[in-house]
Amino acid sequence: MFTILFGAISIAHEFGVTPDEMRKALKDLRVLGRNELVPNKLGLTILIDYAHTPSSLESILTSVKAYAKGRIICAWGVGGDRDAAKRPIMGEISGRLADYTILMSDQVRTEDPLKILKEIEVGVKKSGGDYTLIVDRTEGIRHAISVATPEDIIVIPGLRT
Repeated sequence: MFTILFGAISIAHEFGVTPDEMRKALKDLRVLGRNELVPNKLGLTILIDYAHTPSSLESILTSVKAYAKGRIICAWGVGGDRDAAKRPIMGEISGRLADYTILMSDQVRTEDPLKILKEIEVGVKKSGGDYTLIVDRTEGIRHAISVATPEDIIVIPGLRT
């Protein structure tokens, strides 16, 4: 993304756009699905991010931890028929960085959803983190909302808008 951004800045500069004009234009730049706040009437901070790899999950949770006043509640799962080796790794990251992890289904495809969650659970258990396993995604998100306070941040990785 930064390569594209720097390219756009260089082109704008070649066309005579001033640094102040660029700053104004970039001030409200948003990348859909990255650090995206979900508007809601509950007074909760709900953040979605397309994090779907160990490094991107670690990045979003580390970033959020830096400004959280309350708990980090991470509600997520991984898609089926994809790289199963990353499942326990990501589970350990969530267990270590989130205060509470909710494991839930996410595009299981041809795999058993409980099998996928059990593979992630291995890593969460290794971390010693607090977690709940809820197979149904809707119920998992509902649970996250029901246990959150206005000081908490609910992070739902793996989603795109």
